[in-house]
Amino acid sequence: MTIYNLYIFDREGQCLYYDEWFRTKQSGLAPIQEYKLVFGMMLSMKSFVDRLATNDSNQTVNYYKTSAYKMTFLESATGIKIILNTDPNATGIRDLLHRIYQAWAETANSAANLEMFASTNPPNESFLKSRVRDIVMKHSAYV
Repeated sequence: MTIYNLYIFDREGQCLYYDEWFRTKQSGLAPIQEYKLVFGMMLSMKSFVDRLATNDSNQTVNYYKTSAYKMTFLESATGIKIILNTDPNATGIRDLLHRIYQAWAETANSAANLEMFASTNPPNESFLKSRVRDIVMKHSAYV
């Protein structure tokens, strides 16, 4: 099982963080265009599920799966959206996304970053990248 790449978006769709591991095919797009497409796809999937819902309960999309990859979503109450692309057979990805979000929240809320994070800037990127990579590389889907 393989982990390909990770996106973290704010509630407006700005990509705050991106990292990749075993991504073999590039999109051929500028990064900003790719980020917009990925975020738009997630919003479209959520809208699609809402429109086809059979009852009034809050419907959620957890992942989108093809024969080549699985795109798993996590949305926090604060509006942070995390998207992870993996091998279609990867397991334990929801737990991995929760651990990545926890690292994001701890980094964003740490006393050393409060002044920097008071604006819309993401947390200390090099520290966050180090933490996220450590979390991902320890996960069973990391090959």
